[in-house]
Amino acid sequence: MSASSGLGVVSSVDVEANSEQSCYICLQEGTDTKPLLTPCACKGRPVHRECLARWQLHSSGKSEEKKCRFCDREYDVDWQSTLLDSDELNEDTPKPLMAAVVFNNTVYKIPILPGPEGKAAFKRKVNELFGLSNRMFEVAFEVKLQEDKVNLRGLSAYEAATRCAAMSARRAASAIAADTAHDAPSAATATRAPIPGTDV
Repeated sequence: MSASSGLGVVSSVDVEANSEQSCYICLQEGTDTKPLLTPCACKGRPVHRECLARWQLHSSGKSEEKKCRFCDREYDVDWQSTLLDSDELNEDTPKPLMAAVVFNNTVYKIPILPGPEGKAAFKRKVNELFGLSNRMFEVAFEVKLQEDKVNLRGLSAYEAATRCAAMSARRAASAIAADTAHDAPSAATATRAPIPGTDV
């Protein structure tokens, strides 16, 4: 491809070479700590692992979560192994969470669990609470992923939303526990100096 500058000088721009040096999602170059990878059959579409993982998360429940939208090949990477901690991936017994559901400007708290049974229970509870008579409804999940809020659209994103919510809840509980341990007085500071004139 050629580009013409205002001075009438034509310079050649190698788009293919430039695109191979930057992530096709964030357009930033690869680094030692954030290398570029090619997770599918596309030529000239390198991507950072974290950028692809966020794309997959936003596409959760759709074919683009697992397959490239351009070459239709399954990705070598999945968002959960990139964005979730290993203990979150291996959790055998998920703990119930509370979802805040807003309907007609009123907030309802609904217990949720990951998995197909949790999704079915969520649908039943929403239909029951709002008198929808098992009708289809549109839903958007807002979850916190590390420091960012992520909006996931559609009931097909339920599993991803519950995974992210569980991760956020676990991290918040860990932070509270760490703060509590840090703020708790140590044995040395908890003992009081004796009051003059007393035995204690």
